[in-house]
Amino acid sequence: MSIDWRRYDHGDTGRETLFDLILALSEAMDLVNPLVVDHHKRTAWFAVHLAEEMGFAEDYIRKVLFASLLHDIGAFSLRERLDTLQFEFENPHHHACLGYKLLHDFGPLEEEARIILAHHAWWKPQGEGEVGGELTPVAAHIIHLADRIAILLEEDADVIDRAGDIIDQVFLHYGTMFMPEAVEAFMELAAREDLWFGAFMPDLVDDLRLKIDPRSFELTGRDLERLARVFARIIDYRSHFTATHSAGVAAVAEALARILGFSEENCLTVRVAGYLHDLGKLAIPTELLEKTGYLDGREYLHVQDHALHTRRLLEGIPELGYGIEWAAQHHERLNGRGYPAHSSGDEIAFGSRVVAVADILTAVTEERPYRVGMSNDKAISLLAHLTGDGYLDAEVYQAVEDNFEALNSIRLDAQAESGEDYQCRIEEALV
Repeated sequence: MSIDWRRYDHGDTGRETLFDLILALSEAMDLVNPLVVDHHKRTAWFAVHLAEEMGFAEDYIRKVLFASLLHDIGAFSLRERLDTLQFEFENPHHHACLGYKLLHDFGPLEEEARIILAHHAWWKPQGEGEVGGELTPVAAHIIHLADRIAILLEEDADVIDRAGDIIDQVFLHYGTMFMPEAVEAFMELAAREDLWFGAFMPDLVDDLRLKIDPRSFELTGRDLERLARVFARIIDYRSHFTATHSAGVAAVAEALARILGFSEENCLTVRVAGYLHDLGKLAIPTELLEKTGYLDGREYLHVQDHALHTRRLLEGIPELGYGIEWAAQHHERLNGRGYPAHSSGDEIAFGSRVVAVADILTAVTEERPYRVGMSNDKAISLLAHLTGDGYLDAEVYQAVEDNFEALNSIRLDAQAESGEDYQCRIEEALV
């Protein structure tokens, strides 16, 4: 079949907005349980207002905002996320350290990574050797206070009635847990009803967006690819069973796209789609992803929800262009037996078909809690069977069959590199 590839060229994607990408990741992390929904955004709401009240300039407020939206990225399991909702809990620095390790070498977020590392530091250190006080970035002290305010503000309670208890609790820790200047700024703000009600308003994100000029920190296409790789770490490193998955999918999808004649722009887009295709899995508890037995019906449906979450989250980043569809449709099948929309035939974008094959090829060769990885021959046989039954695109499958050794070598190299990175960033921190 002859394909007019021009219909897949969406031209220059322009410059990608870092705020929208960070927001998508932040929202994904907060979907894991109803108790933590919007926690990052509410923390950011209070932190930005505190930073404004303390007189910081816009550039510093931007750092506070971004670090607030990502402050719990190192809390991988549902248990860890729920622990962070306690006013005081054991070993709060563990997830802060992991968050730093995930972000620190991505230049545009390097300073935010250092803030995240220290966001549970007390103003007056509790033990010998702990860092706090003036040795900790002011932004970290601001986020520490904002984070604790957010967890004390129960959504099912009367906001204004609850505010009085929060003020008392915060003041009890003046100069010990919390930075005095940050507490004083909070006391000034606490009399404003809009501070409290604003944390629950549906246009909260729009209000946060107005606090900064997003044009001052836009990304190029290559910056986007690097950030998508960072996101893939956060998605995959939650479980050692999937620690290299998205890296493999991205590499195979891009290689397939080149074989099939995609433009350079769309090769980059399909690579980004490969990195982000499982973004919605951040809404699935790690405990479920690592279940050693087969999933029951309800659990399986819950895992399937990740494709819906991926679409909803990526639709907030229109600059991704076709990458949104290519990532979101990776579980759709040509015969209509995929999910979540049961799309079929021409309803499924060609880029999505490429990502789907790359996803299956990578997944079936990996070790998972419930099975061992397939041999090369069995993997090819499975792909052939799925293509014959109308699940997968025949042209994409043929590209795999004709180039399997090269594609598999690319996958192995990408996953080996990702595995080394996982061991350096995560496994050593878990010891």
